[in-house]
Amino acid sequence: MIGQILRAGWTFLERMFKRMFEFFSTLFGHLFQTLFHFLKILLRPLFIVVALLLYLVYKIAELAITLISVFLALGKLLLAFIKGIFVTLTGFTYTPSTPSNGQWTSIFNNVVGSLGPYQLDKIAYILLFCIWITTAFAAIRIIGSIRNGGE
Repeated sequence: MIGQILRAGWTFLERMFKRMFEFFSTLFGHLFQTLFHFLKILLRPLFIVVALLLYLVYKIAELAITLISVFLALGKLLLAFIKGIFVTLTGFTYTPSTPSNGQWTSIFNNVVGSLGPYQLDKIAYILLFCIWITTAFAAIRIIGSIRNGGE
């Protein structure tokens, strides 16, 4: 009989604490869920502003990287141009001790090498072809006029 009373008392206390803890857990769960929802609504504009600022910083960094690469490419082009000018000026001096397969070949190779990254080397080859064809036609006209009496 005492065992049954103690078991009944224990079962009562067990169920009471179980229901009390369930009540508090649902109460605190709803309380924290409502608090998080309220904070999410309250802080949403702040999160949007932070996201916009980070996006602005990202775009500024992207622009800076693009500008740096453009300035580096312009610097390479300027250095190639200056090198071409100096090679051209040194090409005007005649040194019979240095054999070459053409006076302008090294200069043209420098120009083609510097225009390679910009994919303009094909235009340089086309212009070189036009120069050679024009020179050939001019030489043919000069030779033809000499053969006919110089007129």
